[in-house]
Amino acid sequence: MANAVELTRDGGIAVITFSRPETLNTMTYDMLEQLGAAYRLCDEDDDVRVVVVTGSGKAFCAGADLSDGTAFDSTERDDISSCPLDFQAWQVRKPVIAACNGHAVGVGLGIAAQCDLRVLAEDARYGFLQNRRGVVADFAVEYTLPRLVGFERAFELIVRAIRLTGREAVEWGLASRAVPADQVLATAMEIANDMAVNCSPLVMGLHKRLLWQSLDTSMAQAIDLESRALNYTMRKPDAVEGGMAYFEKRQPQWRTRLSEDWPEDF
Repeated sequence: MANAVELTRDGGIAVITFSRPETLNTMTYDMLEQLGAAYRLCDEDDDVRVVVVTGSGKAFCAGADLSDGTAFDSTERDDISSCPLDFQAWQVRKPVIAACNGHAVGVGLGIAAQCDLRVLAEDARYGFLQNRRGVVADFAVEYTLPRLVGFERAFELIVRAIRLTGREAVEWGLASRAVPADQVLATAMEIANDMAVNCSPLVMGLHKRLLWQSLDTSMAQAIDLESRALNYTMRKPDAVEGGMAYFEKRQPQWRTRLSEDWPEDF
């Protein structure tokens, strides 16, 4: 399915767009393959500093494509991964922002939950409806959701399978902000541009890796990882450039590149 997932560039920002507006961007296996490939390209491209994922038309992604009735017709298989992307959002060493311009349900919200930040449309609907379709939720939502909203709210979202408006989702802690639908992408791009310009790409990547790894480590292990990252970055030119740019009241000219400067043990 050519061009079902489009990858474009706006300066240091890569924009990944689900491009099936006529189906509310319902997800197919081909689109999952394209999304994973797009994430990998973004991770490997030093010129990409922040990634924004969005949908075309009125929806972000209205779940799996059930139009032919075969999306979950897998009764003869037992090897399907619940995280089917070749490369997950949390593996991308750049911030990944979900600009949920409209409804995101099921797999659509699972994709957004794997991102680092979410901008929602105030009046759109968001939910994990798999339980009402007779299958277990995917995209590791049983892992990510309790860490975002707490166990009880995660339980209600997954097991009761309710839908929230964008405003309600912010109140629940599922996202940090909800804005009118026509402002979602612009808001996400504003956040992305601030990070792309003002934050060291190496340090952003290490901070992201530390945050995700710390979800499964002890305090002592987290401190050890943080200390190693701190000492490593203090020896890099961005540590000098950040301070000089601040005192000289100018935009920093970051010199680190992930392809060359990423530490081997991270």
